[in-house]
Amino acid sequence: MKVKEYFATLFIAAMFLPLIGAKSPTTGSVATHFDIHSIEFIETSGDIELGFDTAKYLPEGFNPYVGKVSVKSLNYIEDEQVELGFDTSEYLPEGFDPYKK
Repeated sequence: MKVKEYFATLFIAAMFLPLIGAKSPTTGSVATHFDIHSIEFIETSGDIELGFDTAKYLPEGFNPYVGKVSVKSLNYIEDEQVELGFDTSEYLPEGFDPYKK
C-alpha cells in the first residue's frame, strides 16, 4: 500500500512540475503581476424563456433561495449485489457486453 501511495504522490508532483517555471506568454519572463481590471465582463441576458411552466416540475413549496440541503436529510440507498445462486453467463448470448453501445 505504501508503494501505491508513493507512486501516486510522485505522479501528482510530476503533474505540477511544469508550473514551477511558468513563463508569461507575452513577455517570456516569469509572470509576477496580474491586473484584475484587464478582465472584460460579458453581461448576460436576464430571464430565459423556456416555453413551458417550470413550476409544474418542481416540488411543492420549492424555494431556490433557501439555505443548503443538509447531508443528514438525504436518504442513503446501499447498492446491494444480488446473488442469484447460478451463473447468468450461461443464459446470455456469446460475446454479450451490457456496456457496449
